[in-house]
Amino acid sequence: MKKAIATIAIAGAATAASADFLSDLSIAGTFDYESSYIYRGAKLAQASFQPSVDFGYSVLGGDLYAGVWTNQPISGGANEIDFYTGYAYPVTDIFTVDAGFTYYWYPEAFGAGAINQTREIFIGASADVLLSPAVYVYYDFDLEQTVVEFSIGYSLDLGEYVGTEGLSFDTGAYLGILNANSYNAGMNAPKLGNGYTYGGITADLVYAFNENVSSSVGVRWSVNNDGDSQTGGVNPATGNFYGVGPANLAGAESQIWFGATLGFAY
Repeated sequence: MKKAIATIAIAGAATAASADFLSDLSIAGTFDYESSYIYRGAKLAQASFQPSVDFGYSVLGGDLYAGVWTNQPISGGANEIDFYTGYAYPVTDIFTVDAGFTYYWYPEAFGAGAINQTREIFIGASADVLLSPAVYVYYDFDLEQTVVEFSIGYSLDLGEYVGTEGLSFDTGAYLGILNANSYNAGMNAPKLGNGYTYGGITADLVYAFNENVSSSVGVRWSVNNDGDSQTGGVNPATGNFYGVGPANLAGAESQIWFGATLGFAY
């Protein structure tokens, strides 16, 4: 009888511990479609699907997270898989600091000098005030590349205007400065330097079906002043060559495209 009681007590404690663990665990994911894949002002692929999944867990008052994001082109461009992890901590009721690591993997990178993996660290801060301003600094060890990016965003609740609860209009803007001090253009090639400034605007109509599932559709615009990206050569954002493969993805300096998202969060 005592053994039975002890067994029940242990099982109950394990169940309670499991419940406590799950209560602090969050899971989110998206399935995106983008008519172009633009990264830091550079076009890397044509129309693509971009699924992702993210896990978060409350630790010491902050949020420890990890996830995977991937770009799967429908037409031109190579696929990409990014693994990331980080820790976000609210310093005050307004300011949050965030730091982490991203591993970029390009499994289909090909051509002389193509780079199929890079490693990047990042640190940033955001403020929970009007326009939600944020600034992040990134450093890629393999590309020897530094990026500083500023962003703002705003969400307008449309429900009270059109009578549809859960409908909003979300906008954002960003400005980045990229400096590839010394990325590799091939194993035996000399190292080259390059840098440019990029920026963009996003606008999405978002509908939340409930607190866990939402969808959006919108338009994006991006611009950069990297003249070299129009004539081929090495893309400083990834270290890979433009003009290699079935399509030259150098693109134009100013680009407009659209996207749609189905997301969930628990």
